[in-house]
Amino acid sequence: MDDTVKVSTQCTACGATDVELDRVRTALWQDERLVVVEGVPALICRNCGEQYFDDTAIVVLDLLRGDGFPPERAARVLEVPVFSFDERLAGEET
Repeated sequence: MDDTVKVSTQCTACGATDVELDRVRTALWQDERLVVVEGVPALICRNCGEQYFDDTAIVVLDLLRGDGFPPERAARVLEVPVFSFDERLAGEET
């Protein structure tokens, strides 16, 4: 099922009018943990990718953050690789 809805608005980042309402995934830091929230409604510019959240989405994200993102309430867990900038930079010098 396609939830994408065409919206009559202009992107403030690039000026394009190809902006659609869709659901996105966003990542947030909670102390030392990276958490991902899926299914967030957002306006998305199809030209530059800029995303805009309405007041309701922001409030719900703030409520999730206020709850502390308890691990036992997570829908699932993702494994995320971590890379070292300095290690890569040192590799360039050799």
